[in-house]
Amino acid sequence: MVKAVLFDFDGTLADSSEGIFHTALYTARRLGVEREYSDEELRRFVGPPLRRCFVIAFGFDESLLDDAVDIYREEYAARGMHMMHLYPGMKELVEELGRLGIRAGVASFKADPLLRGCLEGLGVLDLFSTVHGSDLSGNMTKGDIIELAIRDLGVERSEVLMIGDTENDRIGAESAGVGFLGVTYGFGYRTAAELDGYMSASSAEGILPLIMKMNGGYMIEKIETKAAPAAIGPYSQAVKANGMVFASGQIPIDPATGAVVEGSAADQAKQVFANVKAVLAAAGTDMTKVVKATVFLADMADFGSVNEVYADAFRDSAVLPARSAVAVKTLPKNVQVEVEVIALV
Repeated sequence: MVKAVLFDFDGTLADSSEGIFHTALYTARRLGVEREYSDEELRRFVGPPLRRCFVIAFGFDESLLDDAVDIYREEYAARGMHMMHLYPGMKELVEELGRLGIRAGVASFKADPLLRGCLEGLGVLDLFSTVHGSDLSGNMTKGDIIELAIRDLGVERSEVLMIGDTENDRIGAESAGVGFLGVTYGFGYRTAAELDGYMSASSAEGILPLIMKMNGGYMIEKIETKAAPAAIGPYSQAVKANGMVFASGQIPIDPATGAVVEGSAADQAKQVFANVKAVLAAAGTDMTKVVKATVFLADMADFGSVNEVYADAFRDSAVLPARSAVAVKTLPKNVQVEVEVIALV
């Protein structure tokens, strides 16, 4: 049972790459190092303690590290820390955890005062029950930092989940005896295969369903978009639940005018699929993730022409969805075609 979640900061909560890379390169130049660094070298600068970053990413000699750390911290506090943003959906995720009674905290190698300043600048400091960064000595391990956070949370360590984007986060979680979930959108892990059996998420939106699954529960989310006809009764345009989207039937209404599109069944089918695509997009998915489709026709004689539109709508799908096609006596507003789908997120 997950009762508390600890987030790494750089590459997990926030995309701070611009500020970190700027400050790292500024530090190198201040120390007389003028060489160019590749994107891969810069990526290695995120994750370990600061002193280790200069060794791992830039190959600095021990004699340079004290000056490098001082220069870096001064420049980062002045400019670098302002070059960052939360990953999409992250604030909403932390807020939703709070509504569900799951405590949230931050455990990062970033120096503690700086970490708090970054969170405050992003407007999310108050969302966290505990925040712990590294001390200025740089000798703390990620496990040490997680231990400090556990003491604040008031839950058993078996009820804590650490979320991070690098091996340092995983090793720290293992050292502290807490669960681990890796994200592949940050600076470290790039694919789920690198997590070696641990759960992974490729976006902030993918994290909560995994937590809910661990807790044996479920999550239902209403999907709503102005790019498709509004629900005009006691139903939702679509519902997202545990990684799946269940979309209500769409009929050929132009959402811009609210009027039914005139013409043949094929003409109406084109508008229907435009509406379906808009609903799926609002849910964070698309036609290639549809696993089941149901086509309702006012006249089965129109199946051939509608089927051509249907085939074009799914032209990019590697696996075509399962399908049912049925003729009904009457459809809403006397339209000729309606389509409902179920899709993966």
